[in-house]
Amino acid sequence: MRPGISALVGLSALLLAAAAGAHHSFSAEFDVGRPVEITGTVSAVEWTNPHAWVHLDVTGDDGKVETWAVEMLGFNALARRGLTPRVLKVGDRLTVTGFGSRDGTNTANASTLKRADTGESLWVTQEGDRN
Repeated sequence: MRPGISALVGLSALLLAAAAGAHHSFSAEFDVGRPVEITGTVSAVEWTNPHAWVHLDVTGDDGKVETWAVEMLGFNALARRGLTPRVLKVGDRLTVTGFGSRDGTNTANASTLKRADTGESLWVTQEGDRN
């Protein structure tokens, strides 16, 4: 193989490995044996790819506020289903169901997002959304 081609093949393999490492499988990060339901106020939203994140301030039974990071699909997939920055804003009260992180932190992967005050469904996981 010519030196230029082998360098190109090596660089391509390196870039593909880096891209694969940036995305994780659901089962590597989250535990289906740890279902969660949390209600809180949106403190931030990260409209990013490969995953969008909603950060919720959740008041516990003891009155302490804990921040939860909730992973969803990427922005493009959410927008195609109607969940955009016009729909979900900082200050909204949400109830989220999903699965907690394997490491026990206040991190979850969302299965549903609903408005806490009305029960209006904003987003529901569909078949094939998790990998």
